[in-house]
Amino acid sequence: MNRSRTIAAWVLILALYGTNLWLMRGFSVDDTYITFRYVQQWNHGNGLVYNIGDPVEGYSNFLWIVALAPFDRAGVDLSVATKALGAVLGLLTLCTTWRMTRRQPLRPIAPLLLAASGPFAAWMVSGLETALFTFLLTLAAYAFIREEERQRGWLSGLLFALLALTRPDGLIFGLTAILLRGWKLLRTHTRLARRDWMRLLIFVIIVGIYYVWRMSYYGYVLPNTVYAKSLGLQPRAILEGLHYLYTSLVLLGGFFFLAVPAALALWPAPRPIQIEYLALGVGAYACFLVVGGGDWMPLQRFAVHVLPFLMLLVHAGLSRLTEVWNVPRARTVVALLVLGQIVYSLAFTFEARFVQHVSGDSITAADSQTIRYLRQHVRPTDTVAVIDAGLIAQRLPLEVTVIDMVGLTDAHIAHRPVQLPGGLFGRGDAFGKWDVDYVLAQQPRFVQVNLTGLITDDEWQTNFTGTTLLVNDPRFRAAYKMVDDVSGLFVRRDDPE
Repeated sequence: MNRSRTIAAWVLILALYGTNLWLMRGFSVDDTYITFRYVQQWNHGNGLVYNIGDPVEGYSNFLWIVALAPFDRAGVDLSVATKALGAVLGLLTLCTTWRMTRRQPLRPIAPLLLAASGPFAAWMVSGLETALFTFLLTLAAYAFIREEERQRGWLSGLLFALLALTRPDGLIFGLTAILLRGWKLLRTHTRLARRDWMRLLIFVIIVGIYYVWRMSYYGYVLPNTVYAKSLGLQPRAILEGLHYLYTSLVLLGGFFFLAVPAALALWPAPRPIQIEYLALGVGAYACFLVVGGGDWMPLQRFAVHVLPFLMLLVHAGLSRLTEVWNVPRARTVVALLVLGQIVYSLAFTFEARFVQHVSGDSITAADSQTIRYLRQHVRPTDTVAVIDAGLIAQRLPLEVTVIDMVGLTDAHIAHRPVQLPGGLFGRGDAFGKWDVDYVLAQQPRFVQVNLTGLITDDEWQTNFTGTTLLVNDPRFRAAYKMVDDVSGLFVRRDDPE
């Protein structure tokens, strides 16, 4: 690819990425602020805790917290810092994706499709660890593939270890690389090379030290968030996971992902290591999503993790099709398909932004009234029970004890047995973990829920089964009253306010 075409391609890539960043610049989710509270507690000398003196791992993004801590210490607004840092990491992911197409025809396809994706841009500026995870995953895959092609190097061991420290599911991709390499050695009756030992040693040492520290500090093998969200091998989780995969394919690419099986079916054996690893990584992660039940957040967060992999496989599929098609101007046909996909992606971005309003600072707006009241009335010694454990808690003094009624940051609720009264296709049960008796026993001064209406004239309806049971419990009704003009916020009746 000559210099002028490369420049033209990058102008288009940056234009698409910049447009999506601008449209999605206000996107955020409440869980982002849980991370921020952990960062602030750590920087204030209270440890990696949500509530002072209560070590619970209510996050699953250790390396992201470490990366954000210096910004908080420097007095930089974490909302601004994460969006700027995420945008840069997204750009680096695009650059790495470009590098991974170096030996393929139609080189700009994968980075162009990635840049055109609204969900990709949205999650880069969401404030969560998705930007770091996606970049490290793409970089680790690139390093591993290059090492296998050159038959030397061990950097991927370090990168896969950092990926596992960013999110626990990062282990999947490190183990996938190990299994793929092991299978090749077994198939060729070859012994482990020095580079294999180096990669494995670095990976095991870093991840091992981290897990020993976690066990000694928090007492559990997995983050509390995993226990809170886990439904076990429930049929409902499997159905929700399958639905998540389906919606991901529809929203992120539609028919275009048909090029993935085309690449695998048409590529003659032996296939390049890049095709094998990307396909195996996507397959393993898809299985993880199905078993785990997918994700509740908008814009397919987990699918964005492997979106560079998918776009690279699409690229490989289209490149292979141009080689086997006996059609004049096959590349022109592929170019038109790519253009159609870019239009498809941009149309979805505009719909998400202007019709669904997923990027309009809705988190801050929805909670502003509640936050304003609590900041005026809460005392450092108070206990507050919340359904939204992110922004509200992050805006309160660090000394305030916050009960997360969904269980992400509460070990007791996270380890409760799963309850799904809504049945196989029910809604409102969240992760199936709650405990009304436990919340009432803490005697919180304030309780925040999301009211959605009335079941009857005497019963409230909320968006979560656990809080619906709570606010309609006779003990709660006797002890709490709703704060005037603040929907969903209750205060103890004996409180002088």
